[in-house]
Amino acid sequence: YIYDSNTNTYTVYNADGLLAWNEASQKDESINCTLATDIDLTGKEWTRSGIFTFYSGVFNGQGHRITGFNSSAMNNTGFLGSLLSERGVIKNLQLIDVNLYGSSGSAAGIVEQNEGQIIACSVTGKISAYGRTCGIADLNYGSITACWFDGTLKDYESGAIVRFNYNTITSCYWGGNAERGEFRNFGGTVDATKVDGATVKWQTAVDGMNIALTDNDYQWALGTDGLPVLQKKQ
Repeated sequence: YIYDSNTNTYTVYNADGLLAWNEASQKDESINCTLATDIDLTGKEWTRSGIFTFYSGVFNGQGHRITGFNSSAMNNTGFLGSLLSERGVIKNLQLIDVNLYGSSGSAAGIVEQNEGQIIACSVTGKISAYGRTCGIADLNYGSITACWFDGTLKDYESGAIVRFNYNTITSCYWGGNAERGEFRNFGGTVDATKVDGATVKWQTAVDGMNIALTDNDYQWALGTDGLPVLQKKQ
């Protein structure tokens, strides 16, 4: 990795660099991260400590994919930790074929509680837990825009995008076994659609998400496996 102290940013080139950012960001939760390439975490131990991890930086995947993200010891947390603060942003990231298990709580693909912005992110794979499971976030008090989940969730208060929504979900889609995009909505705005392969296909999802990403540097395109992939906007 390369660390730029002027912008407080780690530019990450491999799994060890991502692990170094992960450790540093749990001491200074404002440290930004930019992925310069796809990352394979196979065989690496990934943890985000405690329920008081308030990430407030910007994590920009730049359209890259993280594979091999597996954990059997998650507790009320996700890839980016327990809570994305109001200043926090995670965007342009694809988590591929995750295998997550919340051994003593709930598990979500991206973050446990979102109070910031989650933009153009996707999660595929299996998420199970002692408690609740969600594809993107467990609780949403911020905004989730143009994200999607495809995979298997434990069917207990599960939501393909979120469990409880209190704010805004825009142009999000899901496939897999989940019955609903959000388990319960508390006065927020929910635009989440199931891809059923008949009336709604993944190309429909690509078109819908890209309308919401007019100001983003990346947009979705239909990949060779039939699922959306992120591409740099031309």
